[in-house]
Amino acid sequence: MRVLIVEDNAFNAFCLSRLLQTVNKQLKIKVVSDGCSALRYLTQYEVSLIILDGDLGENPNSNDNGPTLANSIWSKNSQIPIIAWSDSEDMRAAFAGVFKQHNKAFDHESCWPKAVDPDLVLQALSFVSAHTEPNYLLPEIRVTV
Repeated sequence: MRVLIVEDNAFNAFCLSRLLQTVNKQLKIKVVSDGCSALRYLTQYEVSLIILDGDLGENPNSNDNGPTLANSIWSKNSQIPIIAWSDSEDMRAAFAGVFKQHNKAFDHESCWPKAVDPDLVLQALSFVSAHTEPNYLLPEIRVTV
């Protein structure tokens, strides 16, 4: 199972990567720090799950916001599971709107706090493994920088 983490904070990305690998050593984890890199990666590699930070930095690029990026991804392929990963109530509200727009459940399994419990990670990975296609590849997306 390939997991894409989109997180601009290197420490947070490292901690989540280690937690995921502790829970399941078979995971292939890729970390990118911005929306453009995530979209490029998704056109080249199949993923089973995306874990997406809310605030991806101060760059005014439209894809440097987790909810906007989730919307872009689901507009191209609505089957890719996304987990919102944020402690910000404003970001959680924005994610909730995008999840609703795409008819996705928005609950404790699809929206994690930054200090996530390993049992929740295991539960989410088990669900993704059992209930989704193994991999998803986005059609090519034109990325402008």
